[in-house]
Amino acid sequence: MTNTKDLITISVRGLQKYYQVLDQRYHILDGLDFEVKAGEIVSVEGASGVGKSTLLNILGAMDSFNEGDVEVCGVSLKNLSERQREMFRAEKISFIFQQHLLLPDFTAIENVMMPLLISKVPNKEARQAAFAMLEKVGLANRTESFPSQLSGGESARVGVARALVGRKQLILADEPTGNLDRDNSRHLMDLIKDLQREFQFSLILVTHDMELASMAHRRNRILSGKLNPL
Repeated sequence: MTNTKDLITISVRGLQKYYQVLDQRYHILDGLDFEVKAGEIVSVEGASGVGKSTLLNILGAMDSFNEGDVEVCGVSLKNLSERQREMFRAEKISFIFQQHLLLPDFTAIENVMMPLLISKVPNKEARQAAFAMLEKVGLANRTESFPSQLSGGESARVGVARALVGRKQLILADEPTGNLDRDNSRHLMDLIKDLQREFQFSLILVTHDMELASMAHRRNRILSGKLNPL
C-alpha cells in the first residue's frame, strides 16, 4: 500500500516566469525545481518583490508561466484553459489571505459556506459543515456576526475556516499573519498547525515572518529568481 507521505502534491520542473520589454527579458522566477509531498508544510520566504506571491499564484492556477511545467495534485497546469483553471481551483485548492477577504454583507457562517455553495453542496449540508469548521477554530458563538463585528484575529480564523471547509488537498497561505499582532499571530499559527496535523493537507506558507516559517517541515528562500533550501 502506498504511504500518503510518498504521494506528491506539487511537482515543479524548470519553472520560469518573466516579462519581455522590447528586447529585454526580466525574470521573476528563473528555473525552479521542487516537490511538495502530501501532508507537508513548506515555507517560501524572501524579501518583498522577489516573486513569492507570483509563485503562489502559479501554484494556485491563478497565473500563467512562460516555461517549464507545474503539476498540482497530479494535474499539469501548463495548458489549462481559464475555465479549466477555475474548475481545478474549486476542486483541489484553497487560499488563506493576509487581508482575509471576507464578504462584508454575509455573516461568518455564510462566508464559510460560500465555497461549498459554489461547489453545489446543498444549503443544509453546507451550513452544517461550516458550523463544524467554525467550531474547530473557536468561533461557534460568532457564526451570525458580520465581518465588521469581528476582531482582526476572529476574521483571520473565519478565513482559515473558509479555506479548510472543503477539505482540499492543497492550502496556499499568503502572509496569513501579516495583519495581526504578535499574540494573534501565534494563536493563528498554532491553530493552522493543529488543523494541518488533523486534516493532513499540504500547506505552502509564503511569508517573511521567521516565526511563522519555523512551523514548516522544510524552509526555502527565493533569491534572484531561484528557490534555495534553508
